[in-house]
Amino acid sequence: MNELAGIADRLPLVTQIHPTSRSSTTEDLEDAIRDLTRHFTYLAHTVATRDRQARRYPGRYTAQLREGTIALAHAATPIGRALAALGEAVTATGHLHHLAHSPPGPGHAEDLQHTIEVLGVHVTQARAHLFAAARQLRADAHRLLTAQAPAAPSALTTLPVPAASSSHRGHGR
Repeated sequence: MNELAGIADRLPLVTQIHPTSRSSTTEDLEDAIRDLTRHFTYLAHTVATRDRQARRYPGRYTAQLREGTIALAHAATPIGRALAALGEAVTATGHLHHLAHSPPGPGHAEDLQHTIEVLGVHVTQARAHLFAAARQLRADAHRLLTAQAPAAPSALTTLPVPAASSSHRGHGR
C-alpha cells in the first residue's frame, strides 16, 4: 500500500520534466516500472497461489483468505492502468529523445513542448492510478482488519454496587 504511494511520489512532477532533465526522467520511469512490475507480479502470483490452495485444501480456505484475495485482485486494475500510463510515458520519452537529437527545423520547439506535455499527462495519470490503488488497498485492509477484530466489551458490563451510606457509620447500638 505505502509502497505504491512511494512509487507515485518518486515519479517526476510535471514541473520537473523538461528537455535538459531527460536522463533523470527516464531513470525515474525505469525505476518506477521495475518496482511496479514487481508489485504486479506479486499480486498475480498471490491470486494464483491462493486459487490453487482453495482447490487443494478447500477446508482451510477461509472467508478471510477469500476477502484478502479479492482485495489484492482489485488492486491489479489500477496498477495495470499505471503500468500502461508509464508505457505511454516511455514512448513519449523516446520521442523526446528523438527530437532532442534531431536537427532543429520548423516546428521543432512546438513538437518538443507538446511531447513534454504528453509525457507529463502520462506521468500524472500513472501517479493518480498508483494513489488510487494504494487508497483501495488501505481501505480493504482496514475493512478486513475491522471485520476480524473482536467486539469491544461495553464500558459497564455490570451495574455499579452502591457505596455504603456514611450515615450508618459511627452510630453505636
